[in-house]
Amino acid sequence: MSDLWEPVNGVYTVVAPMLPWVSSLPRIDAGEWGSALISAGLGAGIGAWMAGRIARSSKLRDELLAELRSIDVAITLCASVLDVAGALKRQHVLGLRNKYESDLKSFAQYQAAGRATGPFILRIDNLRLQGISPPIAELQDLVLKGMSMSPNGVKSMIALADAVGNLNGMLESYNELLEMFRSGGLPAGFTPEHYYLGLPVKGVVNNEYGSAVGAIAAYTDDVIFFTCKLADCLTLQGVKVRDRYEELSGEKRLIRRLSPLEDKAGLIPPDSAYEDWLRGWEENLSDIAKKRRRWYCKQK
Repeated sequence: MSDLWEPVNGVYTVVAPMLPWVSSLPRIDAGEWGSALISAGLGAGIGAWMAGRIARSSKLRDELLAELRSIDVAITLCASVLDVAGALKRQHVLGLRNKYESDLKSFAQYQAAGRATGPFILRIDNLRLQGISPPIAELQDLVLKGMSMSPNGVKSMIALADAVGNLNGMLESYNELLEMFRSGGLPAGFTPEHYYLGLPVKGVVNNEYGSAVGAIAAYTDDVIFFTCKLADCLTLQGVKVRDRYEELSGEKRLIRRLSPLEDKAGLIPPDSAYEDWLRGWEENLSDIAKKRRRWYCKQK
C-alpha cells in the first residue's frame, strides 16, 4: 500500500491508479512545446513573407520589362514623326519660305528703285501641300498610359499633338487659298499678287498668304522641336527603368537614342526659339541635347 502515495507524473493519489502505465510516459515540458510552436509559426510566416516578396519582385520585373518595351516603341514612333516632319521641311517648307522672303525683298528693292526697271515679274507656285499623318495617337497612348512619364515628357507630348493639328490645319488653309488664286475667287479688286505681296486695294491689305507661309514654317519647326524633346524624355525614363530592371534581374538592356536630323541643314530649331516654353525645364534634358549634338558632329 505504500506505493499508493507515490506521485504519478507529479500528482499524489489516494487510490491505486487506474492506468499504471501512465507513470511510464515521458514528462511533458510546456516550455519546449511553446518554443516549438513559436518556431514553427515564425518559420511559416517568414516563408510566406519571402514567397510574397519573390512574387512582388517577379511582378515588378515584368512591369519594368513591359515599360522598357513601350519606351522602345515610343522612341521608334518619335523617329517616324521626325522623318515625316523633316521631309516636309526639307522638301517644301524651306523652299516655300525662302522664296517668299526673297520675293518680298526683291519687290522692296523694285519699289525703292522707282520702278525704273520695268514691270515687276512675280511667279507664284501653286503647289498644294499634303497634310502629314504621323502616328501621334499611338505615341500619345504609349506615353500617357504605357509608362511613368515625367512632367516634361507629358508636356512635350501634349505640345507635339497640338503642333501636328495646327500644322495640318494651316496646310489646309494654304491649299484653300491657292484654290482661290486658281479659280479667281478672291474679293473684288484683289489679285493673287495683292495677296502674295500684301499690296493694298482701296486701303485694304490682306496678308493671308504671308501669314500662312510663316505659320506653316513655325508649326513644322514645332513638330520637330517637340519630337526631339519628347525623345529626350523617353531616353531618360528608359535609363531609369533599365537600371532598376538590371538591379532586380541582373539582365542588361539597351536604350536606343533618337538620331537627330542634320543640324547643318537648319532642320532642328534652336532652344533659344522656345525660351518661354522651356521655362522650368530640367537641366539634365538640355545636357542630353548637347551630348546628342556633339555626338552627331563627331559622326560627320
